[in-house]
Amino acid sequence: RVAQVRVVFKLISLAATALFRTPAKSPTHLAYVEWFMPFGQPEANHGLYKISRFICNGECLASIIDVSDIHRSVHLIPKFGPIAPREWTSSTILELCSTFFVNLFSDRHAYLTII
Repeated sequence: RVAQVRVVFKLISLAATALFRTPAKSPTHLAYVEWFMPFGQPEANHGLYKISRFICNGECLASIIDVSDIHRSVHLIPKFGPIAPREWTSSTILELCSTFFVNLFSDRHAYLTII
């Protein structure tokens, strides 16, 4: 599944003790992520998977996960309409665009692991 990493952090030992039964085995680094919907069928014209944010009760579905559960980054291509809105920039696109295509062809590893 695809998620947007919002922040990577480490718990202080007092918090790890309160949250985990065996603090010595607790994750070293955690990530707060917001999820995208699972893959459906690839688009017929180009074979790319279309994804959008996983929204539940009007909010993005989010989780705190162990950083070691993150496998790789992916290249997302915004789904453009007839024109690209002027407010879309490299800094705002993940917030303003609602639908993306996962680029399977960004590199060999992506092609072999995402399919």
